[in-house]
Amino acid sequence: MRIGIDGRVLDRKITGTGRYLKNLLLELPNNHDDKNEYILFTNTKQNLDIKFFNVINVKESFIPMKLYSPIWHNYELPKLLKEYKIDVLFSPNIIVPLVDIGKTKIITVVHDIIPRIFPEYYPYFYKKYLSIFLPPTLKKADIVITVSEQSKEDLVNYYNVPEEKLRVVYNSSATIFNSSSSKKESRKILEEKLSINQEYLLFVGVIEKRKNVLGLIRIMDLIKKAGSKFILVTVGEPGYISKDFFEEINKRKDIIKYFNYVDDETLKLLYSNSFAFIYPSYYEGFGIPPLEAMQSGIPVLASDKSSLKEVVGSGGLIHDPDNHTAFANDILKLENDSDFYNNVIEKGLEQAKKFDIKKMTSRLVNIINEIHLDK
Repeated sequence: MRIGIDGRVLDRKITGTGRYLKNLLLELPNNHDDKNEYILFTNTKQNLDIKFFNVINVKESFIPMKLYSPIWHNYELPKLLKEYKIDVLFSPNIIVPLVDIGKTKIITVVHDIIPRIFPEYYPYFYKKYLSIFLPPTLKKADIVITVSEQSKEDLVNYYNVPEEKLRVVYNSSATIFNSSSSKKESRKILEEKLSINQEYLLFVGVIEKRKNVLGLIRIMDLIKKAGSKFILVTVGEPGYISKDFFEEINKRKDIIKYFNYVDDETLKLLYSNSFAFIYPSYYEGFGIPPLEAMQSGIPVLASDKSSLKEVVGSGGLIHDPDNHTAFANDILKLENDSDFYNNVIEKGLEQAKKFDIKKMTSRLVNIINEIHLDK
């Protein structure tokens, strides 16, 4: 059986969906599937197992990807599916061909539908794009994979997707995020690369309203007032209407360090050397950064909303995202009670095991084989 993978999300700077696919492609060759053939459609060179994947370079376009994608999906991709005799198309980035593609089965991944639930968090064009292409995609796909029970429930409630069409396959974090780093050695690297020479809390995510960045700033104000030694290190690109957040961040350069982007190796060091990770987001389809943090062996403080209850659960300290005082009090308790601190770490490491990448990849392969049996 031939599995075609739309890998064009790898052709731009890696964010959530790209990281999801990259982790999957790195893990798939590790004894998960010795029967099927995998064809990856992309136009940039990838550091992958070339014996396992047949990488097909597809046409590039001067048109922005969001505008070009519908054209590519409905004119270029169907020709590729026919040329390479693809039995199952796997799309990690929602949109699929809406034209006739013969007997090729379709599996799509919908990480979340937050633009439908909270439209105020997103720009008009993106909301319009999804409103046009997501409903027919959900109808066209043979199986819709989503990454949490919360996202599955949202798809049923907002788009009436039949439950029998839905499969939950939790996200996993890259295996580089673990608790085995030498902190003494890597701390020196962070000081040289990022000029970080203080104890810090960490936040990783887009700087936007949905991530509750203003709440994060309020929490830092509270712990500073209480005499805490910590600064906050934030890593993430500017999001929709983020000017006000940066104005607040820039007022607090003594306690907040901001980085637009760091590579994976540096991110690994930031996780492993931070005192704790804080993520008071209002809504997530999954929430990979808190998982990366738990896996790295640091305490996680997170919102108790949406899928974060599933991902962090008893593995961290969760509160209403607007309860800034509760977050601040927990940070201060972690700072002053080493037994409490170590207990939260142990619970987080145990919780992270539930999202093992080997387990999740095997589940995905089983779904691919299941859909082929239905032909």
